[in-house]
Amino acid sequence: MKRIPTGQLIWSLRRCTTTGGEDWDRLCQRCKQAIPIFEYEHRNEQGHSCFDYLCEGCAQKKLAEWLQGQHSPDYVSFSTVTDFDLATVYYEPKNDGETFTLTRWSPEQRRRRLQQET
Repeated sequence: MKRIPTGQLIWSLRRCTTTGGEDWDRLCQRCKQAIPIFEYEHRNEQGHSCFDYLCEGCAQKKLAEWLQGQHSPDYVSFSTVTDFDLATVYYEPKNDGETFTLTRWSPEQRRRRLQQET
């Protein structure tokens, strides 16, 4: 079973696994009000990878906006919270479409990953 998309990354949200240091001396790139907990990778107009940081609320909005934009009857509304740790959208040239993957870590994986390493 093939699970890893082969296309070009459009955007991704990854829950950050570090909880200290310089990474958290900033605010969410989108709302400018909350501490970010997701790393947001996307492509700029020139096709280069760019990285920003988003808070939980803005990451949820980004996910809902993409799902709503797909005109699917089972999309997530803006009031629904989706528990996820990694969301990725790839462009698949083979079928001229996008592939979306959503990953949730197990409680044990989340505990281990979010532990502050000393």
